[in-house]
Amino acid sequence: MIDVRVNFVAAVGILTFALLAAACGLKAEKRATVSPPVQNLSAVLEDEVHDLPRGEIKWSTYWRLCWDNYDGASEYELQALTSEGASDKLRRQSERCFRLEVAAGQNAKTQGLRDRELQLAMRASELAYRVRAVLAGGSTSEWSQPLSVARPTINEHP
Repeated sequence: MIDVRVNFVAAVGILTFALLAAACGLKAEKRATVSPPVQNLSAVLEDEVHDLPRGEIKWSTYWRLCWDNYDGASEYELQALTSEGASDKLRRQSERCFRLEVAAGQNAKTQGLRDRELQLAMRASELAYRVRAVLAGGSTSEWSQPLSVARPTINEHP
């Protein structure tokens, strides 16, 4: 009789856990997605150069991604995309621009930004970002088209 009760309690526990897990999964799937996606993404490259002693410089190149305001958005989420797929970890922010260091170096000033173009080419081939708006109630816009990191767009964002 005790074995039957233990098995019954275990079965009820497993069934309860399965129902809760299914309910949580359904709740996550019901997160509304609205159209259109975030629009007018643009990217620029920004160089920062600092003089060092003995005729050297320390430099960095940043990729700045910006987009248009999305009506009703409280925040924006950015997702990194690599050759291995889309990252599960989303970056959430309220600003409409994102800045990422994509190349850096320290060398003689006479050499300029040595190896900058090589570093930019490598980053552009391995990483892209896309953006979506987060709206009231937790709904989100569709994802924007991805832009490769380290590549500027033709038109600069105001």
